[in-house]
Amino acid sequence: MTRIIVILFSAFLFSIEGLSQTSYITREGTISFYSFAPLEDITAVNNRVQAMLNSETGEIIVRLRIEDFRFRIALMQKHFNERFMESHIYPESRFTGIIEDLDKFWSEELPEEVTVKGSLTIHGVTREVEITGSLQRSGPYLICNATFPVRVADYDITIPRILIRNIAEIVEVTVNMRLEPVK
Repeated sequence: MTRIIVILFSAFLFSIEGLSQTSYITREGTISFYSFAPLEDITAVNNRVQAMLNSETGEIIVRLRIEDFRFRIALMQKHFNERFMESHIYPESRFTGIIEDLDKFWSEELPEEVTVKGSLTIHGVTREVEITGSLQRSGPYLICNATFPVRVADYDITIPRILIRNIAEIVEVTVNMRLEPVK
C-alpha cells in the first residue's frame, strides 16, 4: 500500500512539474477600451484580467469581470454596467483561442507578431475572431500585447439613438499582459 502511495505521489509531482514548464498565467492583466465619438471620448481600464497560456499547444484563455472596468467618471461606469453591458446578467467576458504558428515563437527567430484565432464572448454573444498582436519573452515571463476593434452591435450591445454621437459603434480594445510560469 505504501508503494502505491509513493508511486501516485511521484506521478502527481511529475505532472505538476510538467505543467509548470508549459503553462503561464496572470491574474493582473490589463484590458482597456477606447471609444472615439464626435461628442465624447470614453476610456475604461480593467486591471484584474485573468489569463492562461499553454506554451505547448498555443491555447490561450482570457477572462474578465465586466464590473472591474474603471472609468474616469463614476456615472459612465454605472451606465456601462447597467444599460449597455448588463453586467448583472452577463457578468464576464471570455476569449478562448489558439496562437497560430507557435513553434516559430519558440525557435531562434522570434516573429514580430503573432495571430490568435478563437472565440470572443461579450454580452452573452460569442463570435469567432482573429487578433494580431505581439508575444515576447522577457526573462521567465511572456508579454502579450494586442489592439483590435470590436463592433458593439456584433455583440448585441444597443446604443440608444440619443447617445449615438457620444458612443462609438466600434471601440478599440487594447490588451497588455505579463504572464508568469506556473510554479
